[in-house]
Amino acid sequence: MADQAQTRQGSTATPDLSVLPPPAPYDPASPTQFRQPPFPLRSPLSLPKQGVLDESRSCRRRRVWLRMLHRRVKQDRKQAFSQLSLGNCLILDSTVPVPGSPAPKPDPQPLTLPDSELVEQELSEAESAPPSLSGTPLDGEEGLTLEGVLDLLQQLQYHTHQQGGVSICPDFLGGRCPQGGQCPLHHTALPYHWQLRRKGTCRWESVGQEANDLLERLYCSPDHSYVTLRVRDQAATLSLDEMKVSRWQGGGGVVYDAARRLSTAPDPSREFHTQYRYYWRDGAGWEEYSKEFSATISSALSMNQPLVSLSSSLHCYFLSLKECFQLNVSTGRRRDLRVRPLFQSPAVLLPQLRTLSGSPSTGVPSAPLNPAESSPYPETWVPLDPSLYFQQVPLTLEDPAFRVVYQHFHKTMPESRYLLLGISRVQNPFLWDKYKCKKQHMSRRMSPEERLRNERHLFHGTSRSSIEAICKHNLDPRLSGKHAAIYGQGCYFARTAAYSHRYAPRDQQGEHHVFLCKVLVGRSAPGRPEMRRPPPIHPDDPASDLYNSCVDKLPEPALFVVFENDQCYPYFLIRYKELEPSVTVE
Repeated sequence: MADQAQTRQGSTATPDLSVLPPPAPYDPASPTQFRQPPFPLRSPLSLPKQGVLDESRSCRRRRVWLRMLHRRVKQDRKQAFSQLSLGNCLILDSTVPVPGSPAPKPDPQPLTLPDSELVEQELSEAESAPPSLSGTPLDGEEGLTLEGVLDLLQQLQYHTHQQGGVSICPDFLGGRCPQGGQCPLHHTALPYHWQLRRKGTCRWESVGQEANDLLERLYCSPDHSYVTLRVRDQAATLSLDEMKVSRWQGGGGVVYDAARRLSTAPDPSREFHTQYRYYWRDGAGWEEYSKEFSATISSALSMNQPLVSLSSSLHCYFLSLKECFQLNVSTGRRRDLRVRPLFQSPAVLLPQLRTLSGSPSTGVPSAPLNPAESSPYPETWVPLDPSLYFQQVPLTLEDPAFRVVYQHFHKTMPESRYLLLGISRVQNPFLWDKYKCKKQHMSRRMSPEERLRNERHLFHGTSRSSIEAICKHNLDPRLSGKHAAIYGQGCYFARTAAYSHRYAPRDQQGEHHVFLCKVLVGRSAPGRPEMRRPPPIHPDDPASDLYNSCVDKLPEPALFVVFENDQCYPYFLIRYKELEPSVTVE
């Protein structure tokens, strides 16, 4: 009131009418009082430089400005009331209950799958939306100007340094290196980069993308000590332990004499850091150290300690990290020690990498069906030629389903031993309609938890000659017995790709083929060789419902057997081959 009186008397002081006075703090004793909102209601109403309330201004302009201010105050109060009533009032209701009111009921917990079955949920999410061409945008990437694009291109310039002891820049991999071409670290497409030293010039030269991937896979496996390098019509041997290239054959002299692997630093606090695994020789193979032993070895290496002492409940060991051997103190037995990095696939790194052309692609994603149209088929399906029974659509690295299938396949098929060549989605509308109809029929008598576990994604190994027939007619339980029928005369499916690999023979091109199928397992019972259908749920009742599938064991089955071909759908076809210690260098 004093300020208003002073204004009426002609004072030139301009009151701050553009900001509302903050409400009083929340008082628990006053339930109707609101807390001060932590969010701004809107931008304040700016005043002219000379002030609107100056007596030299006309009364008309003053009335217009006051009317605008009054309207602003009413809108802000209405906004504050609506937001506070939806936010803070809910908090008041939960923190200050009314005496005598019943206790609120807890929200029902959603049904979730165990960790071993998360692939069902991940594939469902991946197939519910069309593929995207890029991952999560960088901060501010949505509104990049021409200047911003040029600055980003400057940052994403590849370069490597000839001197040793330099790591790969993790900020560059994330698209955030401010130094660009002046960065003292390596700028490469991936967190690892292989180079060969030319004998004549002693300069390090980068290998091609395919050779870089194969060398990394072979090096990450402790089983490989030597790799054959093929350069045009010559061949040489690369020692992965010494990083020396020797034994050149084919004429033309020595081309390269050494190799090196560039990588990011093993700092776990940094993104894209290199992770190492530690192995000891066990007869003809290699065994990985336990997590406790590996943590001790990693700590010693970070502090440049060449010697490590380890002990278990039975023995004490002495490790020489420089000479790479393990010595049993009590028996004196010496075993070899090997340190190899953990392989990081470009398919898994793609959502995080921001290096231009640093994420290889197997092609351009196909145009999916229009999600807005009403279609009984997944949104990721592409239009099918009516004259075809089925179509195999190759997936690209950008497809979310590619990464899910890739990781599920390599859970039991090591990336350092097997190379995935491609994944194709099988589109057969007739088989899909039969499968969906069967799924709806089975779900009618199931509880919500049983419906959640009804559909599984399981592997089925096959030969190249059977692929077309399976894609066209589906798997046929009547052809069971070709590879024995221990748990019933039906179609067999495995939880792991390693098991189905036994039934995926190698073709003339050296490739293997495995289907990842949708399977309606429903209620399962242990199987027997003579079974041609699942057993009844109630054996004493002739009209009893049957189990839906048979398994090898309960409660954690590794094999499933179904006896009707509308209970499965051959969804993804996976092509792969076993890695050979031979790399062609371009």
